[in-house]
Amino acid sequence: MINPEFKRNLWLQFSLHRLIAMPAVLGLVFFTLSMAGSNFPRGIALDSIALILFGGIVCLWGTRNASSAVIDEIRDKTWDQQRMSALDPWTMTWGKLFGATAFNWYGGIICLVVLAITSIASGHTIMLSSSLTLVALGILMHATTIALNLHLMRSNIRAVQRGGIAWAVVLVAIIFTPPFKSEVETYLQWWGTSYANGSFLLASTAFLAALAVFATWRSMNSALQISTVPWAWPLGCCLLAAYIAGFADGQGLLWTGLLLAMAMTYGALFTEENDIALWQRIVARARAGNWHGLLRSLPIWPTTLVLSFCFALLLLVNHDQIPPFKLPADFSYSTLLALTLALMLLRDSCVYLFFAFSGKGKRAGATTILYLAIIDGLLPFMAHFMGSEALARFFMPIQFGNAWAMLGIAIVHAVLALALLGWRWRQRALKDDAI
Repeated sequence: MINPEFKRNLWLQFSLHRLIAMPAVLGLVFFTLSMAGSNFPRGIALDSIALILFGGIVCLWGTRNASSAVIDEIRDKTWDQQRMSALDPWTMTWGKLFGATAFNWYGGIICLVVLAITSIASGHTIMLSSSLTLVALGILMHATTIALNLHLMRSNIRAVQRGGIAWAVVLVAIIFTPPFKSEVETYLQWWGTSYANGSFLLASTAFLAALAVFATWRSMNSALQISTVPWAWPLGCCLLAAYIAGFADGQGLLWTGLLLAMAMTYGALFTEENDIALWQRIVARARAGNWHGLLRSLPIWPTTLVLSFCFALLLLVNHDQIPPFKLPADFSYSTLLALTLALMLLRDSCVYLFFAFSGKGKRAGATTILYLAIIDGLLPFMAHFMGSEALARFFMPIQFGNAWAMLGIAIVHAVLALALLGWRWRQRALKDDAI
């Protein structure tokens, strides 16, 4: 039986007019360009035109339609009906992923047919590899957009409601996607092995697309309020770290993992629900020894927070691992820097929860960013201006001083943040008991 969500999207995407208009318009474009090619000294490469049209129809327009698959449900207030349906998360995931973009893939397939014919006729075999890469890129962009929208839909972020996530994904894709070349194949090194550039780009895009589809499925579980153990988030972090570190033949793998875990922790921390009621349920299940229930209720950001400490501890015993970024000349590198960064991440997480537990959780993110900017930026600058270097280092321990002093100050920061969070927790608990 066909997926009901996929079938519904097909009815919304296709009409007799659209079925005829897409091939007619594309056929007219290709025919016009092929006729006009004789007027240009070097002619017009139809395979390149087909690639460009595929990118516009599938990667750009399709990403906008993929975003609308979630945004329209929110705007039309029909998401609750979707959530109450009998469809499981995976059925809902691929129904929206390929159903909402079916018309774009309809046009994209026509472009791929033209690309295949013209590439074979002209002998440009690399263009065929590029077409498969664009297919994977389209799936990657569509899945990433849906996953982000599903994750952010409960946070009332205006960029989600206005469809800004789609344009953010398109912008990132334009910045980071390498150019497709039809010239002589080049090679690159990854984990000490040489790979053809076109084949590696295809494999990389397919790998990232698979991760994005998996992330969409996991986000759909959360959106449909189906609790899951948050193992996928740290696993994705480890896989991405291994992929990125491969370009340096594995050098700095632990540092790459640490920095990526920190970035993913911050990203999830500021976009997930972290009200005190959620954490009261988690604490109650911990006291009852219900560890499976605790993990199913846990947000995803604590998993990468713990993972960052794992990477930091591994760096303490792996002295040959150096940061993948250039340090200042007067900075005496120490493996304690990794543990200091993990402690600063713990401090920032506690500061965020401190404001999230205040009863005004919607302002927690902006308030946290403001106070962290004051602590890490304004106060050290004022201390430097006043000539008090010791005070500046206390406010911002990641400086060019003694490594043990840097670690000690970071521990003090983390302990103070934990103490403030404990005080907020007891204050809210007393208020709840009074009610």
